[in-house]
Amino acid sequence: MHVISASRRTDIPAFHSEWFMNRIRSRLVTVASPFGRRLYKVSLEPKEVIAIVFWTKNAAPILQCLEELTGRGHCFTFLYTINNYPGFLEPGVPELSHTLKVVDIMTKRFGSSIIRWRYDTIVFCKGLDRRWHARNFQELCRHLASHTSECIFSFCDYYKKTVKNMNRLVENYYIPDQAECKEIAQELAEIASETGISLASCGHDFLVTGSIRKARCIDTEFLAKVVDSVDRLDAIEKLKPAPTRKECACAESRDIGAYDTCVHGCAYCYANTNLELARKNFSLISSDSDCLDPHRSGLEAS
Repeated sequence: MHVISASRRTDIPAFHSEWFMNRIRSRLVTVASPFGRRLYKVSLEPKEVIAIVFWTKNAAPILQCLEELTGRGHCFTFLYTINNYPGFLEPGVPELSHTLKVVDIMTKRFGSSIIRWRYDTIVFCKGLDRRWHARNFQELCRHLASHTSECIFSFCDYYKKTVKNMNRLVENYYIPDQAECKEIAQELAEIASETGISLASCGHDFLVTGSIRKARCIDTEFLAKVVDSVDRLDAIEKLKPAPTRKECACAESRDIGAYDTCVHGCAYCYANTNLELARKNFSLISSDSDCLDPHRSGLEAS
């Protein structure tokens, strides 16, 4: 049995929910390796899937599908990124009021254990300084405390494509050093604790302290709380660590997404080369395709 990650590479709930449900109904998906030309098939048979972990900034389009997903025998959870950033950083992400309505619907229908909140990634630029983040984070904690007990956070990792896009789109951004990151993280931890939310650092072990634990986005302890059978619990115990980058603590999963297919247009995004390419790819994707990569769909997979 395996965990389905949907997806670190794109926002499937926001932009590909119809495609995803068609794959669920067919009980099989083809995935294109992002680091080569290999295609491989991943089973979506309920008896072979421990749980589905959705990564999203907008779960509204998939809301209407969740009852069907449950009815087909699947368990699921959401890593929900809620930053409340201005439009120049996240031009395609819904406003906070919309997001809070969606979160409220989800937790009322499925319980608060379904959602883990991500404040990710933390970016500093003109108008978004340390004081702004403290106020923004405090507001988000106040709104989300009744819906989740944990916040996973990280500071922006400046990959080559990230730097290129930030240079083009964001005025006067800057990268804090480790000492400043530690100070800011402790401030956020204090704010979070006031509302009963714990803080977990993703991919940055230097921030882990008594008040900040190490994040595990694909987390066996958390998954054990949302699955519905002894078989799935036993399968969770057999999952091995499978870090996706340095200092990642995630358990193994099968990611079914594709890079350059998310059209939120976030300036800091690591998953898109640029928004123009993502839009072009998005326009080529058929909801009936077996693979989310528009250039690999229909090809035979091993």
